[in-house]
Amino acid sequence: MKFRATFSSVGVQWLERFVPVFEKLGNELTMLLTRNTIHLVQDAVSTGGLELHADLLKNEVFEEYKISSNNEDKIAFSLEPAVLHRVLKGLIGSEATSVDVKLIKRVISPGNAAPFLNFTSKGLVDITQDVPLAGPLTKREVCVLETLITANVVDVPFWLNLDRAATDTTHVTVEKFKAIGGVVELATTKQGALHLVVQSSEQGAAVIGVELQNLTVLPDTENARNLDDGTTNTDDITSSTSRLAHAKASGNALCVKVDTKHLWKSLSGTASNPSDCLFGVARNKNFVELVYRFDRQAVNGNDAVGLMVRVPVLEDDDVAGSDFDE
Repeated sequence: MKFRATFSSVGVQWLERFVPVFEKLGNELTMLLTRNTIHLVQDAVSTGGLELHADLLKNEVFEEYKISSNNEDKIAFSLEPAVLHRVLKGLIGSEATSVDVKLIKRVISPGNAAPFLNFTSKGLVDITQDVPLAGPLTKREVCVLETLITANVVDVPFWLNLDRAATDTTHVTVEKFKAIGGVVELATTKQGALHLVVQSSEQGAAVIGVELQNLTVLPDTENARNLDDGTTNTDDITSSTSRLAHAKASGNALCVKVDTKHLWKSLSGTASNPSDCLFGVARNKNFVELVYRFDRQAVNGNDAVGLMVRVPVLEDDDVAGSDFDE
């Protein structure tokens, strides 16, 4: 099992954008290296409920790249994101002009060796730093990891495309919701609206809601925003509640309930400076999917980099009452 690579001019910066997101959400980060891709992954155990992964083409991160293993040249291991973040910040701070990374083993006590990710840089100061690893993961564990990575975005009927301003607004809104109630009632509509509603746990408290309108609906089907039951023009409906009720009645809305903190954490992806964010509810309503995109930021095209987050939907037994009719 061997891995050795030289970072591209933007490779360290890409990792330094993503790793703090994982650091905020959990104490363990798993890296999966393949012949063509780099994946940073956290499962629901690590984050307390969320599943997320950043996916990068290896050419976006590395100029030179050599990998080999007896598992189809796949290598996976776990590490502490805080430790990796410190190393990446140090590399940027030292204005490194060349950074090499390799998988090594070091003897940590007589007869006992442990794996490390070794970074060697040249710049204002030449630095060698090690990040302790747990692993490598077994073939079965790698298979589980790949299943998590490929599970997103495969069963979402339609997406709402939130530009950067709308994504930031949603993040700020849900952050405020944390102080109000533990459950957010979320709906996406084919008319291009995202509805977020929270109710205080205090008896008799008012319901607070936000509606983001005029969002792009993907896939871009003809007249997607004008879909209705043929009896009402949605442009004539002035109430957010009425618009949502109409979308639900005409089968053009997906409505779920999610944990407020889960949704807030999922929006931590805004810290990675995305271009926009796709918001979707799975067809069977068991997850809310977020896809952070980095259009025109990646050297190797819009599909070279992405961050996916999966938020679990609350079961009826987990919700102690709601005014959100489904």
